[in-house]
Amino acid sequence: MAKMDIALDLGTSFTSIFVSGNGIVLHEPSVIAYFDDGGKKRTRAVGSEAYSMMGKAPDKTKIVCPIIDGSIKDADACADMLAEFVTKILPESYVFKPKIRCIVGVPLGITVADRETYEDVLMRAGIDDITMVSSCILAAIGTDMPISSNFGGLITSIGGGGTEVAILSLCGIVSGYGINIGGDMIDRALMDWVSGKYKINIGRTGMRGVREKICSLIRNDCLTTVVSGIDVESKVIRSQTIAAQELYGVVFDYYKNISDAVESVINASTPTVAAEIQRTGMTVVGGCAMIPGLKQMLEKLLRLKIYIPAEAEYATVLGGGKLLSDDELLYDIISHQ
Repeated sequence: MAKMDIALDLGTSFTSIFVSGNGIVLHEPSVIAYFDDGGKKRTRAVGSEAYSMMGKAPDKTKIVCPIIDGSIKDADACADMLAEFVTKILPESYVFKPKIRCIVGVPLGITVADRETYEDVLMRAGIDDITMVSSCILAAIGTDMPISSNFGGLITSIGGGGTEVAILSLCGIVSGYGINIGGDMIDRALMDWVSGKYKINIGRTGMRGVREKICSLIRNDCLTTVVSGIDVESKVIRSQTIAAQELYGVVFDYYKNISDAVESVINASTPTVAAEIQRTGMTVVGGCAMIPGLKQMLEKLLRLKIYIPAEAEYATVLGGGKLLSDDELLYDIISHQ
């Protein structure tokens, strides 16, 4: 039987898949669209196509985001979505479905029940052999942090559904902390701010676009963008110019909370670990790590060296991809879980 080794990052905002020998072959929004066909639910679209339907779909089409705050909340929808993604990555040369081995990133503090949910979802999606590893550890491997040494480093992952902070050593997590601050929460706060200031509703997808285009942690950033939405009072469509400096205060407050969470983890560590962190600094990954000015902000607040790799958004799935070909390191990691 043909075999395929993959690494999987099931994120709140995006799902990424790495195929051994091919690299990252899929990076699409974690969204599925269902069509009500006479009372029977069938999949209409997944990923980018389903995301493009948000806010525009007719009554018989339901858009579902199965992963919320970094965890699977709708197991059926997640299994259906992932099955479609797996089908997308299968080479046409395969006559029969290969046996798929998968390393998947999971949140800090995952419960036994949550592990069972992940296993059930992946098996229903057609994955045969499943190994779960903390997303923080995978992200650290993806950025070449020396996790097997007696001090692996401090890593912070800022994603769509939440933020995780972890101190790593000897292939394990010395201490870790998760908060539900991520891109989705920031988007909702920005939507409320724009609605209150300009009396216009621009929707979730529109707000994510604004955040990705102009939001910045650089005070007095001069970037602007024009958005269209529904006027709260007149209910008509109108456009509005929004400047990055207007949104600075909203965005800064959320990243300040992330900085405070990192500081709490450091303060709770032993003097020896704290000294190592002071020496080596912190690596920051995740899609929301790409906001301009984050490095300078965190260095000022935490008084640490901050490293944000160029491929910060893909760190977790890249780490899983590296682990696919390193059985010895994988064994050490599993032994410490």
